[in-house]
Amino acid sequence: MVKLMKILAGFSRRSMKLIAVITLLAILILPISGCADFLPAPSPEPAEQPAVQKASTTINTEYSATITVYEHLLARAESYEAKTYLADFYATCDNWTATSELLKDGTTVWYVEVDMTGARHWREKLYWQQASWLVSRDGKVIPSRRFRVNALRIEADLQELSLPQTYSKPDEPAEE
Repeated sequence: MVKLMKILAGFSRRSMKLIAVITLLAILILPISGCADFLPAPSPEPAEQPAVQKASTTINTEYSATITVYEHLLARAESYEAKTYLADFYATCDNWTATSELLKDGTTVWYVEVDMTGARHWREKLYWQQASWLVSRDGKVIPSRRFRVNALRIEADLQELSLPQTYSKPDEPAEE
């Protein structure tokens, strides 16, 4: 350290400023030139993208069975009006349950139901109050015939609202 001090004492203020500026510029340039080493290597273009395969889903919990019904209904809602209908249904009906049931052939399914009979002063569609679906272990959803097939009515509403609207003038018949 003493040797460095003796060397620096021999320089004038002007040369010290010049050395400081050169050192500062060197310090600033080093990281810029070193960044090229850390850039990701360009990836070669693949000839063909492999098809994405859907992972096999096994419905093992009450939660996954209920979510599967939600996804099933959402897939049926293809228009803005159908999605609004479904949002109203979800917001109104919040008492969802799922139970595992054993069928006569030995297979098990999930029985997912919404039951809002405990709600006082029901002012919504009557068939929203109770509905149920069967969910197989592989994720297939089928409207249940329980509760007067209300699940099928809900799905029919979604299908109807998802149909393309054909508009006609009042004095012209609709196109067929």
